[in-house]
Amino acid sequence: MKVFLDANVFFAAAGSPTGGSAFVLELAKQKKIRVVTVAYALVEAERNIQQKLGEKALDRYHQNLLEVGPEVQNIDNVPMNVAKTLEQLLPLKDVPILLGAMLSDASFLLTLDRKDFLDNKKLEGSKLSFKIVTTGDFLQKYLENR
Repeated sequence: MKVFLDANVFFAAAGSPTGGSAFVLELAKQKKIRVVTVAYALVEAERNIQQKLGEKALDRYHQNLLEVGPEVQNIDNVPMNVAKTLEQLLPLKDVPILLGAMLSDASFLLTLDRKDFLDNKKLEGSKLSFKIVTTGDFLQKYLENR
């Protein structure tokens, strides 16, 4: 199963090594799921971890990346009109995340962003090929089906 991770999942895992986001990464380390993201999310996560959580969390983030080896979805060749269309659904800063998830063929987009993703009525009405869920909801569904 392939899951797409938003930057905030990497951030949360670096900040709380025993939380749900860290557990998702553990599943990936054990090859029980495949993780995909975009370079934009990795850069955003690193910047936020460095600014808000410090060196120890940044080291944990780098170690997670080494152990998980996430697939990085390329979004460079997407026509501008596609990105413009997605801007009607969510803020510009989140377009690379949604676009990456759309191109990645993932079953889930895991995010902790309630405002722009989870409670976004515009996204609920769009016909996406994946479910947008929190790490906690994913783990509950994933563990129920195992």
